[in-house]
Amino acid sequence: MPIFNAMTTTQAALDPEVRTVLRAYLEAISLAEPIQTQLWDRAALTLAQLAVLRRLREGPLPSSRLARAVGRSSPSVSRILDRLEERALVSRHRDGEDRRCVTVRLEPEGERVLTQVGAITDSPLHRAVVSMTAEERARLVDALADLVRRARELGEHVEVRW
Repeated sequence: MPIFNAMTTTQAALDPEVRTVLRAYLEAISLAEPIQTQLWDRAALTLAQLAVLRRLREGPLPSSRLARAVGRSSPSVSRILDRLEERALVSRHRDGEDRRCVTVRLEPEGERVLTQVGAITDSPLHRAVVSMTAEERARLVDALADLVRRARELGEHVEVRW
């Protein structure tokens, strides 16, 4: 069930509290940039590709379920899988009875890359999370999960206005 706020988009854009939250969020996600750089330097992977590999570490999945599991559209995941498959990190297998169903598996090379990456460990972001209490971490997880859920429910329309 979609979440709708009584505030219009124009009102929300002018609301100082909304601006403060968005700025704080953007500041937080900027912490991922050095991690992305390190990840690219170590394994030529993006954060989205890493998310797919880590999810597949739990076991093979149909591509449509994989897309939902990593919060991406099916076409987006298909492009990610194309790149990962070119590097033999994953493989796709069509179902013998229903050729529309494609199951994705992590290959041994993908497991090897995941093992060597460790890009987040010992980053300032990692150290900051370690320094938090269990209660603070739980609140942060809940708040971020709620933000992600709401953003996904409201769609992928992107219009950036400052």
